[in-house]
Amino acid sequence: MSGNAATFRVLVLAAWAASCLAQDTLLILHKLDNSLGFYDAEKGGLLAAVPAGPKPHELALSADRKFAFVTNYGADTYTETQPGGNTISVIDLRQRGNAGEIPLGDYHRPHGIERGKSGRFYVTTDFPAAVLVVDGARRKIQQAIPVTGKLPHMIQLTADERQAWTADAGSGTVSVIDIAAKRQRVQIEVGGVPMGLALTPDEKTLFVATRSANTVVVVDAVTNRVKRKIGVPGEPARLALSPNGRWLYVSLIGSGEVAVLDTQTMLEKRRVAAGQRVEGMRLDDDGTSLYVSAQAENRVIKFSLPDLEQVQSISTRAKPDPIVLLRPAK
Repeated sequence: MSGNAATFRVLVLAAWAASCLAQDTLLILHKLDNSLGFYDAEKGGLLAAVPAGPKPHELALSADRKFAFVTNYGADTYTETQPGGNTISVIDLRQRGNAGEIPLGDYHRPHGIERGKSGRFYVTTDFPAAVLVVDGARRKIQQAIPVTGKLPHMIQLTADERQAWTADAGSGTVSVIDIAAKRQRVQIEVGGVPMGLALTPDEKTLFVATRSANTVVVVDAVTNRVKRKIGVPGEPARLALSPNGRWLYVSLIGSGEVAVLDTQTMLEKRRVAAGQRVEGMRLDDDGTSLYVSAQAENRVIKFSLPDLEQVQSISTRAKPDPIVLLRPAK
């Protein structure tokens, strides 16, 4: 390739990358397509699909929003017994390509993943049950904290990264992890199959979705004791809290609905149909839109808030779940 041709190619790629970054993009993880999809947030069309590992389940972005870290669960559901995957895929969001994997060694079936302000990632694994602290820049495990609860599913982190909670889908518990001390502090009995977690902005209350018990459990996040249980029929799976902490949105995987709870009265305010096997949810940063994945229909629904009116339906590849709205840097 001549020098002029190479220069032209670099300029074309730079222009393409700049155009990609200039629009709102929905990142949607496809569990059965083993890929991360890039979708035009306005028109809903698929822009690109980047291969991930086997049966990817959750994702989190790097602090600079240049990379997505995807947990490769390697199994369809938490009820299966096979060892599953043991890697995290790293996706380059600018180039829209796979940038490698982080090996997890003896830790299998990584599921929940959250990034702290430090840039470190906190990942749950089923076998053995643990919380891994992962250095995203060096792409390696910094430490592994054992969890006594079975099948830790999702993870919730405090802003100072000193404490985390895991929803233990296999034991009906929530484990409280002292990250600074590198140990589990206590276990909270919540019942059912705990899955989704949400922490209020003041970090005083933790909400837990318990799928088989059809409840949202309210936990005092200071004393780590159950305060009350709210009946929410329909198999609660994931939770999303409004920016002001007033409204709690609950995806109901069994009934195919989204319920809204008032966190002041602890009562259900309303619910709307959202599609079959709804699970993943994402609120935009200003709390004016809610995206919900209807896994059995291979689509993501956008609702306007606070009225919960459906305003968009996006066809996706097989079994969409977690969603991230990627906006251009200001």
